[in-house]
Amino acid sequence: MARLAYWRTASQLEVDFIIGDHEVALEIKTAKNVTPFHLKGLKAFSEEYATKQNIVISLDPRPRLLDNINILPWQEFLERLWDGQII
Repeated sequence: MARLAYWRTASQLEVDFIIGDHEVALEIKTAKNVTPFHLKGLKAFSEEYATKQNIVISLDPRPRLLDNINILPWQEFLERLWDGQII
């Protein structure tokens, strides 16, 4: 079973969930349109650690890529998780 953690800097940047040994970083947002503003924590984390996947789970209507980060509607995220595509 993969380890589950969170990450936060002294300046309060954070990532909601880190899965495994920094393999997957997940941020959960209630936004319907994720913007670069929402990606600050994931970007900072990616500068420190090499991840296989950086994902924002949101209320966006469709999957997309923004600044090399996957933006996934929550339903799409769950389908990919259950299909073994996330971990």
